[in-house]
Amino acid sequence: MPIKQNHFETNWQFEADIEQIWGLINEFNYGDWWKGLDSKRIAVGSAKIGVGDRFKLFFQTKLPYQLSFESEVVKVNSPNYLEIKAFGELEGSGIWKLSQKGSITHVKCIWDVRSNKKWMNTLAPLLRPAFVWNHNQVMIEGAKGISDSLGVRLVSL
Repeated sequence: MPIKQNHFETNWQFEADIEQIWGLINEFNYGDWWKGLDSKRIAVGSAKIGVGDRFKLFFQTKLPYQLSFESEVVKVNSPNYLEIKAFGELEGSGIWKLSQKGSITHVKCIWDVRSNKKWMNTLAPLLRPAFVWNHNQVMIEGAKGISDSLGVRLVSL
């Protein structure tokens, strides 16, 4: 039986310039501002973040487990779009879409991933609501991290 793909979509709005938000997301220094997340650049295509760059990401979640995976940048369109492919304990794709209207920057994060952790896949039919809650908690920490790091107002989650 194939492992189910999970779709997660998160939307944030900040009272901030799109370039400020893009600077944090595109630099991949998530451990500097995102509680429970760390990242390390493992392959460099150029001085700036670009297609082909690879990162190792580590998540300490609200539930008692960790996730780690590698990601590779597959498309960048500054300051509006960043796409990665993920492999390791999570496999699939992640997309950041940013847009600005007036003083508000909208951030949409879309994850289409599946777990490669056997215990998660075995328990997923029973624990899916807990996994969704856990994902949402991780993303709330990301929004708070951006707001706190930049000193900008988080308008909505």
